Amino acid sequence: MRNIILASHGSLAEGMLSAVKMIMGSTQGISAYGLDTYKTPQDIYQILKDKIDRNQEQEYILLCDINGGSVHNQLMHLCIYPKVYLMTGMTLSIVLELLLTQDHENIEELLRKTIDTARENILLFNYQSVKSEIDKGIEDDKLW
Repeated sequence: MRNIILASHGSLAEGMLSAVKMIMGSTQGISAYGLDTYKTPQDIYQILKDKIDRNQEQEYILLCDINGGSVHNQLMHLCIYPKVYLMTGMTLSIVLELLLTQDHENIEELLRKTIDTARENILLFNYQSVKSEIDKGIEDDKLW
């Protein structure tokens, strides 16, 4: 089984999980740990370490908010386990892609593809970039 674990400063992880549930409905194999609830990165680390210790045969994808942040730095220590993968820069599109491709067999290939897709989806829009669409008279809901 593959587990997706969201971890963050504040309540970002719980908010991300809430958004995932809004889009996908009920989900299994995903959990969220934010510092508003768990107080310290060490608390999150210990909870996850205990979970991984009990189920080392399972795969764990840990998604955290920011590279080099306190949560990330603590979770890095969990990468000593062979089936633990830590990814930074958590976004809703990343979480959804991972949930929708859970049957993908090669986890490292999946994670690299997910990172590539995330890079492709970081875009900048402004008046100049959407002006031609606006000029065509496309309705707002179709444009956005």
